[in-house]
Amino acid sequence: MAAAAFTAAQQAVTDNTTSGVALAAAAVSPAAQADNPACPADRVCLFEHDDFLGGRAVFDDDDSDLRDNNWEGTTRPVHNGASSMINNKGVSASLRSDAAQCSGDSYTALADSEDRDFSNNVFDNEASCIQIN
Repeated sequence: MAAAAFTAAQQAVTDNTTSGVALAAAAVSPAAQADNPACPADRVCLFEHDDFLGGRAVFDDDDSDLRDNNWEGTTRPVHNGASSMINNKGVSASLRSDAAQCSGDSYTALADSEDRDFSNNVFDNEASCIQIN
């Protein structure tokens, strides 16, 4: 009887450990990064500076020309001024460097992702349009 109780306890520890591993894996999945409080739910946000600082621009749909957008509460243009982003949407978003045609160099933000510094992707201060797929 004691052996049976020990075996049941071992199984419970194994089950809890397995569940703990599954929870840990889920915590680092891209979906776990969604809804960062610096950006509203189901939106894509561009930030003027690294680490989601400075001005913020919020998008829920495509904008083919960022030249007519300013950082919230400012007169500073978003065009060629983004240094970080949060994508709280369940779809990817593409940034492009040429506003006239929404073409040129591109950067893709995966669904439910964030990037604290565009410099590591050679796209700092390059965004001229956004396409939310």
